[in-house]
Amino acid sequence: MRTKVKAKVRTRKIAVIIIGIMVAVLASGCNDSMQTDEEIVVSRQEGEGQGAEASGGQESRPDDRNADAQDIAKQVQAPESYEWEGNNENISVKVNAPVMVPEGEGFKTYRVTARTYTQEDYDQVSQILLKGASLWERDYEQMENSHGFTRKEIEEKIERFETNKAAGGKYEDMGKEKTYDEIIEEWAVLIEDAPEEPVIKEVPAVISYTEGEEYYEENLLTAYATVEGQDYFVSVDNNLKEDWRWVTFEITADRGNASFMPLGEGEEAFVEADKFPADELKEEAEKMIADMGFTEFTAAGEEYFRTYSWNEETDALSEDGRDGYGIHFTRVLDGIPVTYTYSNGTIIEDGVISAWPYETLDVIYDGEGIANFKWINPYNIEKMSDETVFLIPFSDIQSIFEEMILKKYGDFFENYDAEVSFEINEVRLGYMRVMEKGNVMEGTMIPVWDFFGSESIVYKDGSESYTYGGSYASWLTINALDGTVIDRDLGY
Repeated sequence: MRTKVKAKVRTRKIAVIIIGIMVAVLASGCNDSMQTDEEIVVSRQEGEGQGAEASGGQESRPDDRNADAQDIAKQVQAPESYEWEGNNENISVKVNAPVMVPEGEGFKTYRVTARTYTQEDYDQVSQILLKGASLWERDYEQMENSHGFTRKEIEEKIERFETNKAAGGKYEDMGKEKTYDEIIEEWAVLIEDAPEEPVIKEVPAVISYTEGEEYYEENLLTAYATVEGQDYFVSVDNNLKEDWRWVTFEITADRGNASFMPLGEGEEAFVEADKFPADELKEEAEKMIADMGFTEFTAAGEEYFRTYSWNEETDALSEDGRDGYGIHFTRVLDGIPVTYTYSNGTIIEDGVISAWPYETLDVIYDGEGIANFKWINPYNIEKMSDETVFLIPFSDIQSIFEEMILKKYGDFFENYDAEVSFEINEVRLGYMRVMEKGNVMEGTMIPVWDFFGSESIVYKDGSESYTYGGSYASWLTINALDGTVIDRDLGY
């Protein structure tokens, strides 16, 4: 029997934290994909015998796939809400959801390619968030004998080691266990040459990109900036390659070595909400993003966060307990936003050289102000046509969902002794970037339907059960053009 499924919220938290803190390899996690062959190729026409064969060789819809100036709502004919219940041997699904259809004349086709950050990108963000402050870093050549630490920092580390030693703890260094006496002795040697204050040097705020492994250092900018007494860590990683499609631009307030992750469903009840006036923070973030020049982006959601960090002493992740409130931004095309979900597109199938994670833009506040700005994988967008595309009716989408949600998760949980239930509380139509399998060089923006909600797993042997979900957990994504099911983790 297979090992029991772990809570997806934990898997997602750990994966993203390690990426954020340790720049983990994108190829991890391939076996977590729940894709089946049917998910790529089955549409309602194929799966239910409709289309040309079912209508005596004639298509049931016009050959002209252009939407002709019909608005989106008229095309899809979706109800205001959707209710349904279904089940099979080990899966049950309950839908009680509003159906969110964007306003507009229609969706258009866009070509998408990856790009790197430019000097203009950096300057616009720096002027607003860092107020144009100069960059600096510790001079590690001058502080070589103390490994870049000051006397006070070393003494604080030794004091913490002494406390843990007294408590009977264990220390692990890159997986190798050491005694606290050994690690204290290693750090004590550094005190003699440690400066009282850090030695710093200025860092040029230059953004560049040259393709090739040998230009890794030139394509990477890391430094600090100080604004009104607060230090911020600045990182611009422009190392875009065919087998590494992950570039990042991040500015983080230096208030602890931790990474923010969204809270799981129900955990927001433990947050001191008074610290985070949601409407004010959203308004502030929207103004800041607009001032930075992100005029083609809109707020796509918001939620509470908590910090997690990698504990060197235990060689494991730990919760820091610092809370935050974040606003997610996505691109808007012809007034229609790209749908934000928790899936970041980092899963790789066998034979594929790289993933191509989705573009994201987030701003997170903690109790002291802006804690984190993160822009990942910027896009170049090119409109392919001014004609709007044809969207199949929501009644077709509904039928596909009712068949495929049971099949997808029924197949995945087939050999697990557990009962799995889904509650879908929102259905949304919006843009998504898709690509062909194996082609991480370009993709297409297409309209898709997402079904958001929560998943609960109850093991029949009475062991730990859990519920995972949230406003941005999409359990099925359906192509609004032809009804095929898309795996968001893979991007196709």
